[in-house]
Amino acid sequence: MVSNEAGKLYTIIDSDKPKAKPFDGLNTSGSISRGVTVGNNQNTVVNSNLDLQITGKISEKVNIRASIQDSNIPLQEGGYSQKLDEFDQIFIELFSDKWNIKAGDLFLENRQSQFLNFNKKVQGISTQFTLGTPENKTTLFASAALVRGQYARSTFTGQEGNQGPYKLRGNNGELFVLVISGSERVYVNGVLLERGENNDYTIDYNAGELIFTSLFPITSEMRINIEYQFSDRNYTRFLAYSGILHEKEKFKIGGFVYSENDVKNQPLQQNLSEEQVTVLTQAGDNQALMTAPSAYLDTYSENKILYRKTFSGVTEIFEYSNNPNDELYNVRFSFVGQNLGNYILVNNNAIGKIYEYIAPIAGIPQGSFEPTIPLIAPTKIQIATVLGTYNPSEKTKVDFEVAISNSDKNLYSPIDDTNNKGIAGNLNAKKEFIQENIILMGLPISN
Repeated sequence: MVSNEAGKLYTIIDSDKPKAKPFDGLNTSGSISRGVTVGNNQNTVVNSNLDLQITGKISEKVNIRASIQDSNIPLQEGGYSQKLDEFDQIFIELFSDKWNIKAGDLFLENRQSQFLNFNKKVQGISTQFTLGTPENKTTLFASAALVRGQYARSTFTGQEGNQGPYKLRGNNGELFVLVISGSERVYVNGVLLERGENNDYTIDYNAGELIFTSLFPITSEMRINIEYQFSDRNYTRFLAYSGILHEKEKFKIGGFVYSENDVKNQPLQQNLSEEQVTVLTQAGDNQALMTAPSAYLDTYSENKILYRKTFSGVTEIFEYSNNPNDELYNVRFSFVGQNLGNYILVNNNAIGKIYEYIAPIAGIPQGSFEPTIPLIAPTKIQIATVLGTYNPSEKTKVDFEVAISNSDKNLYSPIDDTNNKGIAGNLNAKKEFIQENIILMGLPISN
């Protein structure tokens, strides 16, 4: 009610009307556990687990969801988490009926495309918007992230009665890899298995080893395919993924774009010299050529294994020396394979390993090591695909997909780039012309 008395205006306000409160209805739940593991064949270790969940509303239409999970074991660096990126999983998500924004640990996946079928665990931000109605809907999404690991695949035939452990390797044959938790997909004869002690298999992420449980016996007739991500931080690796999908009752069309590449000017686990960059530039896509000399001048110390340069015939070689008057080199030897190198391991003492040159016989190397180090080249992969489905009736279905790709195995080198690009297409059409009815025990059955 409004009153006008003596030129003054008055209004009545309902003081009992509820006011919106930010973060009203916010719920938190979780647990922290600590445990001690002892055994007659192992040392005593302490385990800890954290699981914190936050859900609720921050306004009438906007919801929030967050999660922090961590499982620490002594095999991890430091034995406990001190930084946010050391947690197993941490994310925060804001969402409503029409949009959502998520930041932190993401799980990106695409199962609608034949040529861009993938799943990836990354750290970054993603967003998605939905427009229109359920009968005429358009979905747009985009994400940008730093890749936690690199994709790898191991395919082998099972050994009769051997439940494991089966060792997982890196793309360059690395024996010891740290597998990203939860990134693995294990297929046996094309069937996806389930992780767990009471299911099909268990996996040691730190050791990169997979063991099949007694509930899933392994035979020599089984073809095992394991897809996983392992921690590989040779370069800062950036990923971008976006797409749009329009859906109607009888028609669907969409497009996806995926890009993942190393930032070649930001190496992490290797410091490339100008000479090593030159080696990569001249190697093209041939990994056998991506090696560089490892020797460098060093000062004498009784706690170092050092070598001097000398000659064996006309071949310059490295020879172990503890003479401080020699010009000494610090040399790193890499295993290259049996009868593929000219050095052998002759002594393994407390300070280090000593290698010795062995002359080839009839041109065939007699050793397994070389004074070189492998170089890892930065890579890039880009895929764009367009797909669609048309269902004019229950008996007719047409779907198609066209994709282009660009895969560069060495961003430093223009050599061998002629085969980087590819194109693929797929067209399927299905039409049911005849419908038969079969009478069985008085019941009509349609084929």
